[in-house]
Amino acid sequence: MKRIGLKWIYPLLFMATACGSEQEITPADDEKQQSFSVVVESVGELFSGGEGVNPATVVSRRPISSVTPTQTFDKLSILIIEYASPAKVVYKKTIENWSNPNNKASIPWSTEDGQGRYATITLTGDECLEEGKNYMAYVIGYQTGTYGDYEPFKGIEVGDYYNQTETATVPDGGRADEVFAGAEECFVQNGVILSKRSSESEVEHGLMVARRQVAGTFGYFTRIPVQIDNKPVAKLRLVATKRNQTVIFGGFRSVDNPLYFHQNNVVNGMNPNMEYDSHLAGSAQKDAFTVYEINLCKWFPGNTENTLLPLDMNNDGYLDKYDENWQTDEEVYPKGTISLPQGTVFGDCFLVALAMNQADVDGGIPTFQMQLVDTNDKVIKHWDVTLRNYESAGEDRSLVSLPDGADGRTTITILENIDTETCFSIVRNRLYTMGEKSQSQNYGEDEPIDLSAADVLVLDARHEWQIQNSVIFN
Repeated sequence: MKRIGLKWIYPLLFMATACGSEQEITPADDEKQQSFSVVVESVGELFSGGEGVNPATVVSRRPISSVTPTQTFDKLSILIIEYASPAKVVYKKTIENWSNPNNKASIPWSTEDGQGRYATITLTGDECLEEGKNYMAYVIGYQTGTYGDYEPFKGIEVGDYYNQTETATVPDGGRADEVFAGAEECFVQNGVILSKRSSESEVEHGLMVARRQVAGTFGYFTRIPVQIDNKPVAKLRLVATKRNQTVIFGGFRSVDNPLYFHQNNVVNGMNPNMEYDSHLAGSAQKDAFTVYEINLCKWFPGNTENTLLPLDMNNDGYLDKYDENWQTDEEVYPKGTISLPQGTVFGDCFLVALAMNQADVDGGIPTFQMQLVDTNDKVIKHWDVTLRNYESAGEDRSLVSLPDGADGRTTITILENIDTETCFSIVRNRLYTMGEKSQSQNYGEDEPIDLSAADVLVLDARHEWQIQNSVIFN
């Protein structure tokens, strides 16, 4: 995982203090104070819109438009509790309009290593954390209106006791959205908030990392056959055989090292959906879930004989760069959110993490299946999607569960990696991709998949999607 280096964080905070910012409150000279900075890397700058873009549309649907880990959310909530039983809340704050470049809630920064936004918050007087005490700090970054209007730490105020695990659930008929969370144990020494990153590390200024709590996937294609065995192709569809509805904001700590809060290979989804909306190839009943669907008539319009089908304008049997009627489907990707070369199509979706079990492996159940379907949703060609380097893509998994419900404690179970090429678990904060798209707003190094020649569709699991969002205590 790429770390945000303190070598630029501290100069950044020094400059912020020297220059000042409108969101800071200057305390009296003799008033006790502590401060911490919220730092988020690569926050939504590419998705702020442009000429002719409806900002509300862009905010409401943040696409995964490349492997670049850009994020957009409008609120970041922080909760600090005493590390004791019962756990008393000592600080709570929500930063509004976080990703809006026109506000003063956060300030942009840029270095050779990355870019994003940050804010410095000052605690004064009774807000300050007590000397010699241990604390647990939580942060959740989220977009208003997602997950059924989810609000972190709802109803919890300073002085209350906090004994629950935060969860967010995708509403019926909805889809998962990007959301971030993290936790860190810290303590106060000589008026400074400190932390110890692991049992082997040295004490340092407190640093909290909030990671993406969902996974993501995209597919990037070109040269799509117009017909398969004389059957016209209407859509590309990616389906999954499982879907979890609830994200558990937990499982941050290592089992063997309780001070280590930065677990990898974490499955933190629960509440499996059983309302199937699609089917696998050859199935007579619904037994799958639609991940994303690419309606080809929206990308290659103009078929007057059947408006549900795309128009192969040059009549060569393929939908590609030689068809001058190509356009981006702006209902799915509003203007300013993605740049694609002529003749390509794109689909994406965020996913709640899930675990495939031994019965799935033994039954040969694929995690994903890519399909070409006709106007009646009949599958006319399919690929069981293969995971590249499935044996090393994630060794043991950390399965997070809530056996006693939200008021109980999270349980972490270590799962042996039983992945096969086509049956594999989905872990949080990982991007699963078909095709190569490095940046959202250019395509010089793009490599979409040529579906006219694809015998096997290979999925890449990208660990580098773990660019950090951090809370720095100093």
